[in-house]
Amino acid sequence: MSLFDMLRRISPLIVLGCLIGSAHALPPQAVAPATLPNGARGVDGPFFPQNRAAPVTPSTGSTLQQQAQQRLEARLGGNTALSNGAAVTKAQAQADGLGYVAKHFDQIDTSHKGSVTMSDVRQYLQQQGR
Repeated sequence: MSLFDMLRRISPLIVLGCLIGSAHALPPQAVAPATLPNGARGVDGPFFPQNRAAPVTPSTGSTLQQQAQQRLEARLGGNTALSNGAAVTKAQAQADGLGYVAKHFDQIDTSHKGSVTMSDVRQYLQQQGR
């Protein structure tokens, strides 16, 4: 093999080596700034939710008792059969989705009248220390 044939075969490798070797000397490519649509603030998705709930500080004592009472009244009293002081039977509690009341109906109904009111439920919860 002649010297000329050998140079012809390795010349593409020499050119490739020169290109790769000089690539580090090029200036970095400019990148256009990204504008997010509709006032978005970055990545959104299941792992980076935009609408994070504010951290809740733990409650204790009377504050905890008040919060529990408010939640209970919201769940049991709001738009249910127990709202406005109405009384419910065990079957009505089951049908209306008041599972806690239905499950503990016999303990809540201390007077054995067959129906309970929201005040009966409150009294039961206070006796249980909840």
